Amino acid sequence: MPADQEDAEKSAYPLLERGGGEATAATIVVVPKGDSSKSLSRTPTATGVAGLVPNAPPLHWHLLCAGVVANLSAVCGGFVYSWSSPMLPVLQDPSAPAGFVISLDEAAWVGSLTPLGAAFGPIPGGLFADRFGRRPTLIVSGALMLTAWVLAALANSALWLYASRFIGGFVTGVVSCILPLYLGEIAVDRVRSALGTAMQLSLTLGFMVPYAVGPYVSPMTLACVLASCCLLYFMASIRLPESPYLLCLRGDSEAASKALQWLRGQSRDQCYKELRRMEEETQGQSRRRPPLQTFIRVFATPGGRRAFFLVCALMLFQQLSGINAVLFYAQDILKRAFGGSPWLSPALGAILIGLVQVVASVSSVALTACVSMKTLFIVSSLCAATAHAALGYFFHLVATGQDTSSIAALPLASLCYYIVVYCLGLGSVPWALLGEVFGADVKAASSAMCASIYWVIGFFVTQFFGRVMEAVGADYTFWGLGGCCVLSAAFAFAMLPNTKGKSLQEIQDILNGRK
Repeated sequence: MPADQEDAEKSAYPLLERGGGEATAATIVVVPKGDSSKSLSRTPTATGVAGLVPNAPPLHWHLLCAGVVANLSAVCGGFVYSWSSPMLPVLQDPSAPAGFVISLDEAAWVGSLTPLGAAFGPIPGGLFADRFGRRPTLIVSGALMLTAWVLAALANSALWLYASRFIGGFVTGVVSCILPLYLGEIAVDRVRSALGTAMQLSLTLGFMVPYAVGPYVSPMTLACVLASCCLLYFMASIRLPESPYLLCLRGDSEAASKALQWLRGQSRDQCYKELRRMEEETQGQSRRRPPLQTFIRVFATPGGRRAFFLVCALMLFQQLSGINAVLFYAQDILKRAFGGSPWLSPALGAILIGLVQVVASVSSVALTACVSMKTLFIVSSLCAATAHAALGYFFHLVATGQDTSSIAALPLASLCYYIVVYCLGLGSVPWALLGEVFGADVKAASSAMCASIYWVIGFFVTQFFGRVMEAVGADYTFWGLGGCCVLSAAFAFAMLPNTKGKSLQEIQDILNGRK
């Protein structure tokens, strides 16, 4: 075929599939929309007749860079999570260099306003991401996070901290909704689950900074350190590409092709097949709808209803496993356990817990690449239940006045063990699943609703955890959390599908009962 005739044919047919080699008459096939061979590429055979072979997109370092930069937003969210553990004791101590003192009730609000703010973040964040894009949403999140830490650095009363914590929580809620969505849309199929679980690793890296620095500096100094980190993320996020899926959803194939070329490190011709698949999957979904209609559309299909139920249930069980309470009150829990023990301070114990989180989260990313998320979630839940049972046993001995000197290390060992097994499944799987199970036209709205529900639950768990421990005792509190973990494992075993190695369209087929 002459070159000018080939170019004319390609311009006339937007969905022209090309092979990975040089353009020849044997490697160019015009494929109309709706063709059933959309998941396969065509290559020449010995007889000159085109055959069908799998052609998975490559894993390029550009994609890994985009994933790392995007996950810096979760690192900044981790700052907000763990800040209260080293800082609340300082702010309640009249002799500490905070400049002002807060009461017990004010401390409870400083801790719980983060999940409350996060509950308000996902829905406006999701609408903003649909209207302006995933990339602008991540950029604005960096600017708002920077604002939150500037307020914390300038704080001279609890009211300033309330504002800082609420804004930080709001941004964390936005990130918890948009980051899994963005990662799920830019990733290649074989690493989508692993890239999604990297969010948990990023959070734990964020936890470590307040844990490691907070006990040894003033609240203002810590806020300045965290603000500097958020500024670095804000500057790096400007270089992120937009989601090719979203661009296809808007009908902007040219911009989607450029974004995909950068992410895959391929030429326009080489990534044309994947772009065509994205166009097929988003076909007929590009019409903009009013926000209310978009949220209602989440429940319009059996697959949408099932996905919403599964994600919300997993997030409910994640919160009821007690992770936010453990993170927010780590030093208080260790203080109850060790009292005035000279060999381990609560601050040092919290740092050790943070280090364990980082190591466990690295293992989680590696495991997700070879083990299904369903298996990880079940094993994680059962192991977390044993950790809570051990903690409850220790605090029961303390409450009944028995000697615990022979098992003095049990609380710290149990908390570290809990963090390890939590990171392997309970912490990572719900967020990774959030980026996989919803259709392209409702991803932002559905993710926003699920994340809001998650943070509302987190607010109540954080607000009342300390009060429940005071009312019924730490032993029964941890035993109750262990019971929730057992229920979590049973639910995942009975209801959670296996999405490992499947494309977004294949997952939709499973949820809608077509496979």
